Amino acid sequence: MADPLRTDQARTLAEALGPLRPPEPGEATSRNHRTHHELERLAKVAPPPGVLLKDPEWMAALSACTALADPALYMTVVNHYVLCLGSVVDSASEQQLASADLAQVVGALESGYRKGVFLVTEIGDANSHLAIRTTAEFEPGRGQFVLRTPDPGAAKFSGVGVPGRPQSAVVCARLMVGGSCRGVHPFLVDLCDERRTSPGVEISGALGVESLPLEYALVRFDGARLPYDRWLRGTARIDADGAYHDPLGDDPDRALRRTLDVGRLLWATVPSAAAATARASAVAALRHSQHRRSHGRLAPEAPVLAYSTQQRALFGAAAEAFALNCAATAALDIWQRSQDARPDATAEASQGGRAAETAFSPWASVDRRLSAFKALAVDGAARISAECRRRCGLAGHLTVNRLSGYAGFAEAFDAAGGDNRLVLLDLGRALADEAAPADEVPADGSSRPADTDDPDWWLSVVGTLEQRLTAGLRTALDEGRQQGLEGMELWNPLLERTRQLGQVHTLRLAAQSVVDAVSAARGHDPAQRALVALYGVTQALRLAGPLQWTGVLSRETAASLEAAADRQCTRLAPYLDEVAARLAPPETLCATPLAAPDYAAALHSTLTRPDGGRS
Repeated sequence: MADPLRTDQARTLAEALGPLRPPEPGEATSRNHRTHHELERLAKVAPPPGVLLKDPEWMAALSACTALADPALYMTVVNHYVLCLGSVVDSASEQQLASADLAQVVGALESGYRKGVFLVTEIGDANSHLAIRTTAEFEPGRGQFVLRTPDPGAAKFSGVGVPGRPQSAVVCARLMVGGSCRGVHPFLVDLCDERRTSPGVEISGALGVESLPLEYALVRFDGARLPYDRWLRGTARIDADGAYHDPLGDDPDRALRRTLDVGRLLWATVPSAAAATARASAVAALRHSQHRRSHGRLAPEAPVLAYSTQQRALFGAAAEAFALNCAATAALDIWQRSQDARPDATAEASQGGRAAETAFSPWASVDRRLSAFKALAVDGAARISAECRRRCGLAGHLTVNRLSGYAGFAEAFDAAGGDNRLVLLDLGRALADEAAPADEVPADGSSRPADTDDPDWWLSVVGTLEQRLTAGLRTALDEGRQQGLEGMELWNPLLERTRQLGQVHTLRLAAQSVVDAVSAARGHDPAQRALVALYGVTQALRLAGPLQWTGVLSRETAASLEAAADRQCTRLAPYLDEVAARLAPPETLCATPLAAPDYAAALHSTLTRPDGGRS
């Protein structure tokens, strides 16, 4: 798949967005109106949602471009297109969409005039997705649903602005039919228009989130009434006698998975957004360090990038950004293949033919691989943007230089779209609970490439580490079960090991995507080979402890990694401009003074004097 930042779709989006400046502190209220206006601009050039949400190239470009231009706008796009309209496209029948009421609100959403949000998280408890308490009770006499929030802890939280622009939400609520709970289902609810909230809806005052400066709020329901067709019911129905039917079964866990299946597209495209911000961060920091002069006594007037510590940090950031870009492509390919293989949008998410069991959160049971790529991409982008910000000193913290916004985006998505820690816990649990193949023997590394400069070296190392961590956790679980332990008593002492296994699994997926990308290139590319080698050694240094205590690497090999990283930085240095050109996003999307040859002049050019003139 082509680079999402260099496609025709990206150029179209860049023209529509125009020059967007990052939000200033304290700008939350007006900021919400700005993103709503920008959403309308995007809607004018994007395909209709039914086409857009099934086109991986368009979705990758939309995610990457909006995240680069303004992470808060990206969050708005995710809520509006991926989660809200995505739920409509996936779960509303043609008959529903033909109804006047639903057609009118969907048309307003498609135009961007009405902003869409997704209300799933409830503020009272951890893991609220597994125990949603907002209810939608069916009244057979009226053929309507009544939404209720039982107590303040069940209030929904999302990027909802105060009334002033019309907004609708897909609300995840427990469907109650004849006194029985039929699982969590999505409902399309009008929250407010230009002047007031809808009857039975209560929107709190604005809440701030510094990492993504939008207007957030708590939403509660007190008898809000919905027509029957506002239930995005998929294959389910309630007959004239008030009886619930679903040909796919009435298991509540299945209903929750189907409702949250809309998250698969989010996880498939978040890596594109994360990779874009990681690339922009690495390139801006590299170029700034090329031009920034050091006045230390060791080397007066030398570029900061001459220091090996700066090289290791920023060359390593560029290498990991390259790897995240490979992983983003892999995630999109997985999503596209799964879409092609599904007979319809209501099919169960596949985990090699079997849905994973829900334990810590519902995410791995919806799609294990895509949730893994989401966790990988966000964690990597957070690490890259934070390190680049640190390496740029004061300049790294200025809003106009964007690094803080990109760091905030990644930090926010550590919890948004499925909490990464819970995703990793479920990944590790699923791997440990799977039956080991009868002929599986933990690899001893004897067939591993000996040279850390080999592109396949890190994949072999991290694959062996995953096997050994899996075998170790299985042994610990077997021992606990032999002692009669189960549930919390069994798992609680092993949670950190479980999380670490989940994390290593994501790193193995990334390593595989890098090797696949290098193999597909089919050519001798010294810059790419140096990037890949540095990425592998950098990751091995981060995991030096587990790699040694599991016996994957000897003490001597682990000690040699520092020298290997320095050697790879030396090899990469002559190709620095080439690497930066490959990774750099278009300036039209995220121009920043930080990357300019004369940083001071570029910074001054962005400033406005109190009298309205330019500095």
